[in-house]
Amino acid sequence: MVASRSPRTWQAGLSQIEMLAVVAILAVSAALAIPRADTRSALAADAAAGEIARAVRFAQREAIRTGTYQSIVIDSASQMLRVYQPASSGSGTTATHPVDKRDYLINFSNDGLPQATIVSSVFKYQSGAVLNGAIFGPDGVPVDISPTKLLGLPIGFLLGTKEISPLKEDAQITLRYGSVERVVRVAPVTGRVSL
Repeated sequence: MVASRSPRTWQAGLSQIEMLAVVAILAVSAALAIPRADTRSALAADAAAGEIARAVRFAQREAIRTGTYQSIVIDSASQMLRVYQPASSGSGTTATHPVDKRDYLINFSNDGLPQATIVSSVFKYQSGAVLNGAIFGPDGVPVDISPTKLLGLPIGFLLGTKEISPLKEDAQITLRYGSVERVVRVAPVTGRVSL
């Protein structure tokens, strides 16, 4: 003999199944609607690293396009990035940003970018110099240019002669957003930028 269930038993079983379905749908909806904090931090760190990579590439392309030296400096103390054409008489002429047509000067602490922090910017040259940026020559190669010295005196400013020193190893610009770090690398010889 087959036992039959009463309609009340079926109703109770259906309520539990319906309740589980509602809970599952709510859990999936919550997971999709609330982005995880690490994902948001990773996206912000990627955006800041991308901005630095674009600036380095711009300086390199501008040097090749104009046939002049173009410089980029990434300063972790002031949280500033600047692309400019160096000059022997001073700080040089700031380049014009190709999109917004303003000076190519980015303040990472308050320019509307994700509030990423520039942790460090290390460019090591064959001359032994360690700087926070590079000068791209007309051939697009990242170098350091210093005046020629004679007996320890920088006579290159007077004579117009300079010593050019290429990168010794990959330059590294490290950024942090929350707990996420990103490193932008600039290769010696080619100046290839990678994230």
